[in-house]
Amino acid sequence: MARSDEASQRLVGLGVEPRSGSLDDLEILQTAAQQADVVVHAAVDYFDPGFEAREAAALEALLDGPGQLIYLSTTLVLADTGPHPVSEEVSASQATVQPFKLAGEQRVLEAGGTVVRLGIVYGCNGSGLLTALLAAAKAQGGSGYVGSGEARWSAVHVDDVAELLARVVVSGDAAGLLVHAVEAEAVPWRAIAEAIARNAGVAAVSLPQEQAAAAGLGSMAEQLTKNLWVVPTRARDYFDWHPDGKGILHDLEYGSYRS
Repeated sequence: MARSDEASQRLVGLGVEPRSGSLDDLEILQTAAQQADVVVHAAVDYFDPGFEAREAAALEALLDGPGQLIYLSTTLVLADTGPHPVSEEVSASQATVQPFKLAGEQRVLEAGGTVVRLGIVYGCNGSGLLTALLAAAKAQGGSGYVGSGEARWSAVHVDDVAELLARVVVSGDAAGLLVHAVEAEAVPWRAIAEAIARNAGVAAVSLPQEQAAAAGLGSMAEQLTKNLWVVPTRARDYFDWHPDGKGILHDLEYGSYRS
């Protein structure tokens, strides 16, 4: 799917045949799903207050097709994993800051689709969260983290995500399966802020939760004090997936985010 001529041209350059439209174009989604062997639903807008309704309608259209649906979700549905990593056996939390993703997971699994739950996606100078944090650090002269910054989040390189999706598709045996896509080690937010700071040439600073919320993080300020540390047990055991990214800290400081 491509929402603009620019996006369509970029896809054509990659050898992809684009379909013009958005998640609101339910007839286009339904027709495409009917013609597809596999549908990967990766579209998301975390800042659109109306996205939950758009997502629900789009999912129904995509699930109407005969093929496999792979739904990309987020570890945010867990809300807080505590001080130790958790596997896919641990249930998502109703306290999640992304309830529409939890609802999407449940709908897809009920329909026999596959859910791939992502940590912080990094690499190729992408991810709206990381690029926004880097831009803010340069503009404000400091790279902030909330509280002690000890909360650990799992991360994954975008190329490794693509590799896992390819393995899921080829396996043909992932119906009703929930899979974590993350690297083995989770990273403290303080270390992420420090890597961004070194990239931007500024200092890393601790912010009280209230100040971070007022600065634009809102409810995410509290979330950044909680662990989202998971392990990719099923990705390894079912699909022999072993991510080989150099890690989010290396990429932020020396890799694709280095301008």
